[in-house]
Amino acid sequence: MLLMNKKRLLVGALLLVLFVSACATLLGESKPIFEPSSAALFQGELPQIDPVSERTINAGTLVGFADQYNTYGWLNIPYAAPPTGDLRWRAPQPALAWQGVRPANSYGEPCLQYWGMLAGVPGERGEIVGSEDCLSLNIWAPRTANANNLKPVMFWIHGGGNDSGAAKVYQGHHLAGSQDVVVITINYRLGLIGWLSHEAIRNTSSNPEDASGNYGTLDIIAALRWVQENAASFGGDPNNVTIFGESAGGRNVYSMLASPLAKGLFHRAISQSGSADTTLKVLAEEFADLDNGAPISGLINSSNGLFSSIIQTQNPEDNRAEIRQRLADKPAAELMASLRDMSGAELMSQASKNLGEVDEMRVARVIRDGHVIPKASIYQLLASPSTHNNVPMMLGANRDEQKLFLSRNPEFVDFKFGVLPRIKDVDRYNRVSQYISENWKAGAVDEPAKQISAGGGRPIYAYRFDWDESPKNLLADLPTLIGAAHGLEISFVFGDFKGGVPLDRLVADSNADGRRSLTTTMMDYWGNFAHTGNPGKGRSGAQNNWQPWSATGANIMVLDTPADGGARMSEIRTNVADIKARIPNDDILTSAEDRCEAYAALFLHGYMLSDFWNPQEYQQLGCQAFPALQFRQG
Repeated sequence: MLLMNKKRLLVGALLLVLFVSACATLLGESKPIFEPSSAALFQGELPQIDPVSERTINAGTLVGFADQYNTYGWLNIPYAAPPTGDLRWRAPQPALAWQGVRPANSYGEPCLQYWGMLAGVPGERGEIVGSEDCLSLNIWAPRTANANNLKPVMFWIHGGGNDSGAAKVYQGHHLAGSQDVVVITINYRLGLIGWLSHEAIRNTSSNPEDASGNYGTLDIIAALRWVQENAASFGGDPNNVTIFGESAGGRNVYSMLASPLAKGLFHRAISQSGSADTTLKVLAEEFADLDNGAPISGLINSSNGLFSSIIQTQNPEDNRAEIRQRLADKPAAELMASLRDMSGAELMSQASKNLGEVDEMRVARVIRDGHVIPKASIYQLLASPSTHNNVPMMLGANRDEQKLFLSRNPEFVDFKFGVLPRIKDVDRYNRVSQYISENWKAGAVDEPAKQISAGGGRPIYAYRFDWDESPKNLLADLPTLIGAAHGLEISFVFGDFKGGVPLDRLVADSNADGRRSLTTTMMDYWGNFAHTGNPGKGRSGAQNNWQPWSATGANIMVLDTPADGGARMSEIRTNVADIKARIPNDDILTSAEDRCEAYAALFLHGYMLSDFWNPQEYQQLGCQAFPALQFRQG
């Protein structure tokens, strides 16, 4: 199989790199180049409250602490009421007020999820961590920021597949202090707590937001509204808000472009390795009838699939038809009351059982409900400035996105002694990574940029992140195995090699100068974009000029170290049509099944229907004997 589940492989790949890098430390690797992050400092004792950081917002008064890079920090600020009990699967409600002065020097809980390295808390595979009471945000601001000296706001949306991750993983002090911006990181509901669409929810809802199924999306919008009302108290300019996010966070950036409810709440947008894909409501709700030739087959963990499996556990003697009838007969209010009485952990465990996994949910995300998210695809909405929130954008992808996932796939990599990775066939490894990584870039950058540009939208600034200077030693060839993989750019954007994707052991004397240079360059560009809507020559004015995306000529900024050519404008066009044209004659796709699986893996996504899926093209590859749904992941 060309692909395995990405979340499981992500955790495995991170553990692999950390293990190999830890071993490499014994062979002479060295320390980080920047100051230790707040995350490391907070593992001992909480930072000391600084009375100068006292601020008053709508819900009350709070006090933070002095952080590095001449900043103040405030942690675990609630932006909405706890979405628990009857508020589960409801739109977020205003935060509850408090009396007195609230200390804001310790992190809040991550939202409910299966443990992984992006949860920001200790745990092990299969363990459910976090809480449903999680709708909080963290703020870092320059100490010079105040109501009379407002700074641009950079609003970070974490990644993690929209079913994992936490705001606490990302430290904003370096970005805030060096770029003179206010950095805000948020938690939002995840997995089936964050996205669940069903007729019973609609029939028991009193407004279209509650009925939408897009609760995680509504959390992000609520946090943006909180920024409009409260950012000035921290010196943040509510009229200059840049949303930015990576992976699923980048997808959520696209969802903010699409949602009418987010109009006017932000003024610039950055999507790092994101996606404009969304989930059709029918896929989010219909049964996964893979075995009876149904014309439309929902996800395994569609709402009907999940609810019926819960009823099955309560009525184990009933057959499938009887279970479905019980579900159909159950009054909506009674059904929803029973589901809200279940713990979040019970719901998640049932979803995992449906997949035969110990730590997976794989549910619908960013659902086209017709209110929060329009029924048209985001790609269609981007074609006209009148059908999306038209703001200046930065769009980017990493050159070797897929290598983070392939690096733990036993189809491609052997593990000597169970841990030391050896690529089985380097040419095939690189080719498969190239296919999927280029397709990722096409969907995240080139195709949206073409749509926006052709429709006369605001300027687009595109990038490709190429850094691949991780240490190479006798234990592992990390530059080939990992390359410029998914998520590696986060540390450069935040100037923090302890937070983000926690690959701090990729830091070495051998790459210190290059990392320092590239980090400075990227923060300079991101900061200038937040200030002006144009990365230009960076805030320092010392960088190569970043030109807008165009249909001809240089269209993309390659981000790399001086040793590998530095940051420079190039013409690199990655089109879905060109990727499709390579599949029939590729020498690594040696059978019809290989070609069909490759096409399905690229264009038939498990929890959403890609805009680029074409059943006629699939059949023309000779795929009549291989129903596409057999390759679907979820």
